[in-house]
Amino acid sequence: MHLLMHALDLQNCFQEHLQLQAQVRLLEHRVKQQQLRIIQLLEKKEIQYSDEGDENNVIDLGGKRQYSADCAEIYNDGHKQSGFYKMKPVQSPNEFLAFCDMSDGGDKTCNSETHITLSP
Repeated sequence: MHLLMHALDLQNCFQEHLQLQAQVRLLEHRVKQQQLRIIQLLEKKEIQYSDEGDENNVIDLGGKRQYSADCAEIYNDGHKQSGFYKMKPVQSPNEFLAFCDMSDGGDKTCNSETHITLSP
């Protein structure tokens, strides 16, 4: 009887493991879909900004300092406003547009090339 109970426990554990794996795969798929949507929106915004020529919608750091493409670094340098920032990482010849969510200390950087980066 004890072996039967143990076998049932193992079977239940295995079933739960399979269900959790399926949930993880579903969540990973949803995250990828959201990342693609964010990239599309960023690219659309970038095109709108370049078409409008309205630089007031983008927070330009003026090239005074080069950042490592990390919103946390910008936040720690005193820029607390969430929005689109022009960044030019060290060792890179090109600037790019990224959205920085500064609500949690700039720990989320999103751009069309690197998707979403969570800072430690």
